[in-house]
Amino acid sequence: MNRRRLFQTAVLAVGLAGIAFAVSETLKDAKENVLPSAGALIVSAVLCQIAIASSARAWVALFSDLVVSRRDRSVLRGTFYLSQITKYLPVGGVAQAASQLGLARTVGVPLKRAAVAFPVSAVGAVVGGSTLGSALVFDSKLPTWARILSLFGLATIVFLHRGLMARVLDLARRFVKRIPGSDQLPTQRDIIVFYGWALVTIGALCAAYAILLHSLTTAMNPFVVFSAFALSWVIGFVVVPIPAGVGVREAVIVALLPGVGAAPLLAASLALRLLSIATELLSILANRVTSRLHGRRIETIEPISSALVAPEAETPVDRVSEA
Repeated sequence: MNRRRLFQTAVLAVGLAGIAFAVSETLKDAKENVLPSAGALIVSAVLCQIAIASSARAWVALFSDLVVSRRDRSVLRGTFYLSQITKYLPVGGVAQAASQLGLARTVGVPLKRAAVAFPVSAVGAVVGGSTLGSALVFDSKLPTWARILSLFGLATIVFLHRGLMARVLDLARRFVKRIPGSDQLPTQRDIIVFYGWALVTIGALCAAYAILLHSLTTAMNPFVVFSAFALSWVIGFVVVPIPAGVGVREAVIVALLPGVGAAPLLAASLALRLLSIATELLSILANRVTSRLHGRRIETIEPISSALVAPEAETPVDRVSEA
């Protein structure tokens, strides 16, 4: 077993352990709540699948110059799906970030490119969620300060400007020389494409949550629920040490929807968490099956960054280690 395959297997094993713990804890909490209807669960499961698929495509979009073929895109999506299950580990987003970068490198993406693309993806995700959450300005039940603050979500779009990102990166390099240069940033087009996929990803999750909650209570307008969940998702996302933002998002959603009891809010959240875990596992399986149908197993393909390496004498292992 080569190092690439061994690393992917190790990430899968660790991620499954984290998922087992997360599912166990979620089921314990779910016993104390009435879960959404079967119809709501089915529709939300489809939306969760759309969300994880869109999220993978968003990540791949940041490497448009490297992943030019259908095979390459499938390979990189596969590493993304695998990395997502590690966010349920006790260290939360730290493990997920490390695995996402490490797995991208195993298939030939240069480490500098992946290291710069990851914070770009984080910014794009936060901007996407903030954009959708800005609609809370229309919720008359919230305090005025909260409505004004949510409206500032639209202003976060300025952070998608590549020139601004380059300035921040170059400034950081003055203090930490090991940080890659701004020349490693994705193109402006790729950043905007990522943002578009991020809107689809977070929007699908928001819609899923609104549907799940609506099946439990009609005390709140689904449109308001949609926007409130977007904002809670952002806050849960930026709290990196917490596994998958568990607990943080629930606390925020309760605060943003005071007209709804805590029980249905928690029940909808637990259901969404279980559906998200299931669709993440399904995506890993589906990606591998698809790769086999095409006669190319993800674990044994050539590195996708071969176009970046000029010397023809270099082997695939040389290229991956050099990246």
